[in-house]
Amino acid sequence: MTTPLYRTIQAELRARIESAVYARGTALPSEGRLREEFGVSLITLRRALHELALDGLVESRQGIGHFVRESAGSPVTVGLSNFTSQVASGRLRLVRTLMVNEITPATTEIAARLDVQAGSLLRRLVRLDMEGGLPMSVDEVFIPPTHAQGITTAIAASPLFMHLWQQEAGLELVRTYYEIWVETATEAERALLQLDADIPLLTTGELIHDAGGHPVAWIINRYRADRCRLSGTVMLARTKTQGGIVGE
Repeated sequence: MTTPLYRTIQAELRARIESAVYARGTALPSEGRLREEFGVSLITLRRALHELALDGLVESRQGIGHFVRESAGSPVTVGLSNFTSQVASGRLRLVRTLMVNEITPATTEIAARLDVQAGSLLRRLVRLDMEGGLPMSVDEVFIPPTHAQGITTAIAASPLFMHLWQQEAGLELVRTYYEIWVETATEAERALLQLDADIPLLTTGELIHDAGGHPVAWIINRYRADRCRLSGTVMLARTKTQGGIVGE
């Protein structure tokens, strides 16, 4: 079987990085120079660079170029308020694997969050996210069947899940309530995330509401605390006081 051309370029660039021809933290030659050197199209070259990014060796800086990462597995900043746009723009390069796709009865706790009866059937998804060739997080999604209609296997496994789900279901998701806590990983989670026993999980719970204010999904994200940093933007409420208008 003939090796695809982009794979040949990927292997050559990987060898140069691993042998320090291109040192950690430095820029790769421009796309124009690499295209000329390898005699390939821009599409083929970018496919090779994308594969190197998925391997955790290269990162793209918009308007500047491609750089060798300081180290594989370096901390990843995950935006709580702009996760989908991070993925869509390529700033966060994920490979998502759908581990579980089932219908399951709601526990008392989850039923209360989603405002359904305990024991009601829910769509449950479990997905593993890899970044830079290493496990980053595993999430667990619970959605009432009325809102889960149209979620195909491809949509469930996509890093752009929230965007695709809204399009397919005709939903408008307008508000998310967050909880953040630290917990100890189970044996199964440690195996899935390749996590040492002394490393905790940084966990978020997201209760997502539609335009009518109804909860439509409860998502638990369990991040490797040694690999992930969480960021977000909060709009301050503006309150009028005797000293003027202040944010709180």
